[in-house]
Amino acid sequence: MPFTKYSLESVRNGIREPGLVWTELCKYLWSAHREVFELRHGSGIDVMDEDWDTLVVLDACRYDFFADMNWIDGTLESRLSAGSSSPGWIDANFAGREHHDTVYVSGNAFTADIGDDVFHAIYPVPPEPVAESAAVDADDVLDPDLLEDSYVIDPETVVETALEARERHPHKRLIVHFLQPHVPLVGETGLEIYQRIAARSDLSSLSRGGRGDRFGALNVQLYEIVEDDAFDIDVTDLRQAYAENLEIVLPYADRLIGELDGRSVISADHGELLGERLLPFTSRKYGHFEYLATESLRRVPWHVVDSGDRRRVVEDAPIESVRMDEEEVTEKLRVLGYR
Repeated sequence: MPFTKYSLESVRNGIREPGLVWTELCKYLWSAHREVFELRHGSGIDVMDEDWDTLVVLDACRYDFFADMNWIDGTLESRLSAGSSSPGWIDANFAGREHHDTVYVSGNAFTADIGDDVFHAIYPVPPEPVAESAAVDADDVLDPDLLEDSYVIDPETVVETALEARERHPHKRLIVHFLQPHVPLVGETGLEIYQRIAARSDLSSLSRGGRGDRFGALNVQLYEIVEDDAFDIDVTDLRQAYAENLEIVLPYADRLIGELDGRSVISADHGELLGERLLPFTSRKYGHFEYLATESLRRVPWHVVDSGDRRRVVEDAPIESVRMDEEEVTEKLRVLGYR
């Protein structure tokens, strides 16, 4: 692994602020950790080379949680994802390639980075108000202000968009990318966690004039305050909230598969860290980052469901896809908790 050459000014900064040195050393530590992981396990599968008619992607879905909670009929195996984050997974599987026999329906904002010539068509699913989502029980929210300016990718809308795409493109493979179990945490425990955070925050300061700001801002803070005694949130709470998000999306995945022909596979773009320590004496890790690689991040479900005759798939030149403008993409990323 090549080392970066540092300027004299960089060295001086490191002497003045030793924390910068540690941050830089960690880059090498985690890069080496990832290299060792991939030498041992491989770099991950190419999902487009696998045998399926419909690929259902559950965002940030860990294999172990799926194996424990899944009730959908089929054959479950695991696969190693090619990425530890959505951008990494998208780049590894789709960048610089042509899949003109495939249509992509996505609730993930990073799909906007895919070029117009990769798929036959791309249909993004926009955020919707949390209070209007079929997946969220607004009665679980004690503070109504929490729902103001908060948005979510509704799994029901993902299903409806996918079925419309299937009807419009009957002879194409179909990728359907749900957001859950990725944050926002919209189950009962997740909403309780947000309310604990909001009770110690100024909700008005979390909304900055854009959709999804409040949930997005809460998500940004989420992993920083887990196990902070002031908020009374621990790893057990977080894991329960994550499990509830997975529980929410499974019926929508099942409904979608039930209305489609051919072979469907339920998988994930990557997993999620929920308080694991990747190395001894290191801090707990939460979320997902492309520079990290571990079983919790890279081991994903591969659940095969065969339903009727296989789909007849043909290639056609790409059509003009529905695209979000830059502001819409930014707002969608806020829903995910990115800044």
